[in-house]
Amino acid sequence: MSVYGQWVDATISAGSSKSSAIDLGREYDYLLLMLPSMEACKLSLKVSETSGGTYYNLGKNITTNEENFDRADVWKLGGYRFIKIASDKGHQSDVSIRVKGMRA
Repeated sequence: MSVYGQWVDATISAGSSKSSAIDLGREYDYLLLMLPSMEACKLSLKVSETSGGTYYNLGKNITTNEENFDRADVWKLGGYRFIKIASDKGHQSDVSIRVKGMRA
């Protein structure tokens, strides 16, 4: 039986390259993402054991392009609760990525 968390906005502010820290509310196995159209970039996931801790890269990057990139994706989260979504560059406007955790 799967357990899903609540949808949360992980917003990368204009000019920034990562979202603020997101607390998913509990540890999850997977992260579901709703990715909007955005400037071409590489997105990655950063995780921490605590909300104020050090954030580390987890897994592989995904590459976006500017051509109607709207899509959903699932990333292995491996039991983390605290995350940030990072981009390899700053964006001209805010990018809001919807995320929620899932336990298998």
